[in-house]
Amino acid sequence: MQIKYDLDKVGIGSRLQEERIRAGHTQESLAEAMGITDKYISKVENGAAAPSLSYVMKFSDITRTDVCYLLLGIKAKTDVTAASMVMEATAPYGKSQTKLSKKGQKICDEMMKKIKEVLEENNI
Repeated sequence: MQIKYDLDKVGIGSRLQEERIRAGHTQESLAEAMGITDKYISKVENGAAAPSLSYVMKFSDITRTDVCYLLLGIKAKTDVTAASMVMEATAPYGKSQTKLSKKGQKICDEMMKKIKEVLEENNI
């Protein structure tokens, strides 16, 4: 049985605002870092616009925030941000990456697959 999620633009916007502030960004500084306008950030945070997947991914990278939490309000059992940082740190070593890095990649891949399914179901 597949679970269908309805994406809540207001909830997503609220979580994006919360995490932007936690990361120490103003709308202006985040807009500059993301290469977009602060007006668009305001619309997303107020639920007037749904963010694109690329927006959420870039936001997640800049603020080191869990994508599942941003989109669905669900805290991941595993810290995906930490797993991503481990993979990034071990990437120069190529095939000798640690088992932790490989497990982190698997978790990230599974979460991204689920996120893409939810976004497609909701035409975002």
